[in-house]
Amino acid sequence: MHRNRFFQAPLAALALAVCTSTLHALPATPLIPTYTPTGAVSLTYQLPGTPGPATAVSLATAAVASGSATNTYFTVDPTTVPYWLSVDTWSGTIVSAVTTPASAGTPVVIHLQGSGVAATLGAGIYTATVQVDVIGDNPLNIPVTLTINNPAASLSVSQGNTVLSALTWSVGSAQAPFTFTLVSNSVPISYTTTLSTLTSTGTTVATGISIAPASGIVYTWGTTVSVTLSPLVYAKAVAGDVLSATVTVNYGTSSNIALTFQLTVLPPVAAITSLYPAATPVDTTTTDVVNVVITGTGFVPSGTGQVTEVFANSTQLTSGVTVVNSTTIVVAITVGTTGYFSAAGTPLVLAVINPNGGSPSPPSTGSGVANLNVVSTPIIDSVTSASTFIESGANAVFAPYDFITIFGNNFCPDCGGSNPTLLSGAPDSTYYRYPTFLSPDSSTHFLQVQFNKHSGGTLIAQGYLVFASNTQINVLVPSTVTTVTPSLIGSGTVDIVVSYGTTAPPAAPLAAESSAAYTVGVVANDPGIFAANSDGTGQGAVLNSDYSLNSSSNAALHTTGSVIVYMTGLGAPTSTASNATTTTAISYPGSCISALGNPSATPPVIGYLTTMNTTTISPAYTAPSPAWTTLDGAIIQSAKIVANGTYHYPPCLSPVTATIAGISATVTYAGWVADSIAGLYQVNITVPAGAVPNTYPSTGGSPISVPVLVTVGGKTSQTGVTLYVK
Repeated sequence: MHRNRFFQAPLAALALAVCTSTLHALPATPLIPTYTPTGAVSLTYQLPGTPGPATAVSLATAAVASGSATNTYFTVDPTTVPYWLSVDTWSGTIVSAVTTPASAGTPVVIHLQGSGVAATLGAGIYTATVQVDVIGDNPLNIPVTLTINNPAASLSVSQGNTVLSALTWSVGSAQAPFTFTLVSNSVPISYTTTLSTLTSTGTTVATGISIAPASGIVYTWGTTVSVTLSPLVYAKAVAGDVLSATVTVNYGTSSNIALTFQLTVLPPVAAITSLYPAATPVDTTTTDVVNVVITGTGFVPSGTGQVTEVFANSTQLTSGVTVVNSTTIVVAITVGTTGYFSAAGTPLVLAVINPNGGSPSPPSTGSGVANLNVVSTPIIDSVTSASTFIESGANAVFAPYDFITIFGNNFCPDCGGSNPTLLSGAPDSTYYRYPTFLSPDSSTHFLQVQFNKHSGGTLIAQGYLVFASNTQINVLVPSTVTTVTPSLIGSGTVDIVVSYGTTAPPAAPLAAESSAAYTVGVVANDPGIFAANSDGTGQGAVLNSDYSLNSSSNAALHTTGSVIVYMTGLGAPTSTASNATTTTAISYPGSCISALGNPSATPPVIGYLTTMNTTTISPAYTAPSPAWTTLDGAIIQSAKIVANGTYHYPPCLSPVTATIAGISATVTYAGWVADSIAGLYQVNITVPAGAVPNTYPSTGGSPISVPVLVTVGGKTSQTGVTLYVK
């Protein structure tokens, strides 16, 4: 309530009256205040901002008899009114009534009340004496007491009472308590809690809800309370279900806060970890279909309104999408007129999202988005051993002379149509060495494979090509991967690059014609057994000792039989015999000639490489010029071995061990195959007598399939390859 602290006109009149009147003793004030209760005026104020009721103070004069009535003028002295007090009437005139018998005059009522300023004060009792001045009489003093009270103790939720009413949780995400904070507005307040039964709108298990701390004391700085669901609830949670309960906080004698707990179970958060392939060629043929495998987490394969949605450049794919399981989605995208694959350098943005029954917008960034690159260059998807076909991804390692298969796309865009679909490398007729490039169109375009140092990208060697198509290349790993400086033995040391373009060898292919580098590691040995079904498992590519195919109808004898196992990846030969010496008793490994030889040794060691670079061998032969420095891609010609020595084996390795049916078996030869490419190995193994069970009929029984393993340099061939014994 507003008041004016300055009353200059009444004060001036009062001063004039004092100055002009004759000095004499002032009579007692004629004013009589009345209010209830009597004594001091008692006011109250409730923090934080509620004043108590105003007190009415009635100012009146005593009753006077006829003939003696006078009017009484009064003012409230503003200097005696504290700032926490509000006064509504500051001055007035009381007209005395002349009556017979005598009676009081008409009173003037003023109201006293705590002011808004009291809200800035602390709790306590405040006193003052308000002085009412009367012209020509003594002033009237009115004692006033204001009691400011603390706020009424109560609890509140700092985040608001709806803090638990719109909760969500995605299947498979972290399990965390749901919290809220209780705050006291003044003094510490004790509380207790109660929980209603948890209910579910669907099939989610609706048992196992708790609260902690269930009781305690709340201070002004707050107490955090957690609502927790049991692991069983999360384990059985079904997307789309809504879990509900009521949390009640009780305090004081009868006060409480009711909080609605409502949790909506959402589908898992769909995230992409990889795309296969990671890139695709430019394609404008409308009928073509590009197949992509999306690997990730949180995919939903079934459920009404729950199945993971896939978007291409923000447009939902309504066909061709198969959500296989929670980690795999297969997408078949028809080129059509979308323009998704029409230009190199513009990736197709694939996005995944779990809709939860709605139609959400696809994410534009984050774990649910991945780019499928569109390129005009060759694309390497994976590199495997040509025998095992085991994809090791970033951990792929290969040995020198290894025989590998590169899978991908756009290796030979001109293959097909009027050109051959498949390109077969053929050894040249003079030196019997495979080529380092293939061409589908009479040397207009060239397909090449380079092996580069991963650090720096410098060329190690060109790969010698055995076979190629638009999606597959079979190539020999150069032996020089283990001889360059510094040593490249180790993981992630060599980059494989496929090039296709018009740059004619031996010039280095242009970057615009080359794939992104595919990084592999180098090891000394990487043994793998060829399998008959070409997937690295099952019946091996095995011959019996008479060179007939080992099979269920033509098994090796477990008593006197032996087998020939064909392999890749045994590594560089270790044999040291000279191709110039003559032996009469052939043995393994002593009769195996050296691969590279050592002409400077005493006596010189003539290896197969030395033999190929020599013109004095019979029959007449012209050595290559320039001379060979490696045997990469070369056919190991038996004629070149027999012509310069008697009873020699091709280059071989030792020690090599083997097991058949889990039993140690004798290896009688392990090395290159005569008249085949350096990198194709054969291992001759004697079948151990224990390769069949003791219960096997002595008169012979049906052949049985048993596993075969070969070990070299501490590395063992892949499991799952078998052969037949009887």
